[in-house]
Amino acid sequence: MPDSPELIAIVAAMEEEVAPLRERLDGVEEVKDGPRRYYVGTLSGVRVAVAATGDGKRNADLGIRRVIQKLEPTRVLALGIAGALSEGLAVGDLLISSEVMEGDRTLAWPDLQWLEDADVALQYELGRLVTVDEILSTPDSKKVLWGKTWRDQPAAADMESACFARVAIAYNLPYLVARAISDDVTETLPDFLEDCRAQDGSLDQRQVMWKAFWRPRSWLPLARLRRRVGSCALTLADFAEALVGSLA
Repeated sequence: MPDSPELIAIVAAMEEEVAPLRERLDGVEEVKDGPRRYYVGTLSGVRVAVAATGDGKRNADLGIRRVIQKLEPTRVLALGIAGALSEGLAVGDLLISSEVMEGDRTLAWPDLQWLEDADVALQYELGRLVTVDEILSTPDSKKVLWGKTWRDQPAAADMESACFARVAIAYNLPYLVARAISDDVTETLPDFLEDCRAQDGSLDQRQVMWKAFWRPRSWLPLARLRRRVGSCALTLADFAEALVGSLA
């Protein structure tokens, strides 16, 4: 465990979501935890640990628990992509959690004071992050969920934020979740993605490639989504660097 009294755990479901951020760390040390790897270094003069938990609720829950138990961070910042539920959110927009919902239940409030104290020049929206059990691949499925939320602020859906928040709360750690929008409310994703999820809830990329091979019309949407993940990861890295720097 690092000697610094401040250690921020920065977690995401997928490696692609934190790859640009990991490249910005100074003095990186790779910490092994069985098959898992954590990258501990300094970001804007603050000690951080960057980790990918794996996607899906089960992996996210187990992954962040292992990070906290192994490294004993003082707070948690969760990053990732999300699908917009409200019309005002465009692809590439940054949504910061004003609250995190699991179903119709709101978890303990994120550490908005950290955000208020930070000098973050990036434009962002405050809104709800709703954790879902299935990939929302159609505009209708997004609109149905949007209709079930309090529609007084922007909202987006993902599959891990509630897991990150719930575990941080269990360990009494301040937390914040930042998500970059990968698809807006009008977009349709390939309808076979939900069928490609493994037993642990993660997306089986081999299954995606196999099913896409027989559906040429899915190639363009999948390639576009992959490019967006890379662009969103850069936005998330900029935000994390600015936010963490507020503690230096």
